[in-house]
Amino acid sequence: QKLLVCVALILLPYYGFSQLLNAHTTDLDVKGIYIGGIYTQAQVQAKWGTPTNYWSGTSEFGLLDEEYVYIQDQLNNSFLFGEDGIFHTFTIRTSNFSVYTTFSGGIKVGDNISRIQAIGLGTPVLKSDGKYYLYRNNCDDPLEFEHSNGVITMISFMTSV
Repeated sequence: QKLLVCVALILLPYYGFSQLLNAHTTDLDVKGIYIGGIYTQAQVQAKWGTPTNYWSGTSEFGLLDEEYVYIQDQLNNSFLFGEDGIFHTFTIRTSNFSVYTTFSGGIKVGDNISRIQAIGLGTPVLKSDGKYYLYRNNCDDPLEFEHSNGVITMISFMTSV
């Protein structure tokens, strides 16, 4: 009985993470794959094509973790899925992966930072680290933009849950 309680207490945060993220699938997508959504490798490759590099492993809880890397012009675009397919983290450094695509085609590397507000996503906040951050839908986790003279050079997102 103690073992069962211990196992339940260990797994509860991970089960809760899955449920929380699924309950709050966001409108943040990358080329049709939504943060918080659950996807198979076949679904990801159907939307994004075959990755340059693919890694998968089993977490300490027996769940599938995956990383898809698409390299273009020696720049890596990296996408992480955990807990059997939940899309949760990405870093984009090339223009071939747009985010928030349901908003007038979205935003991509190479766009001016002003596009974020122009397509109705809100006003990004410039922080002291020189990056812009976009907070949406009462989410604690911002979309992060690196830029050079107002032109987006990197877009990243990481969930804190």
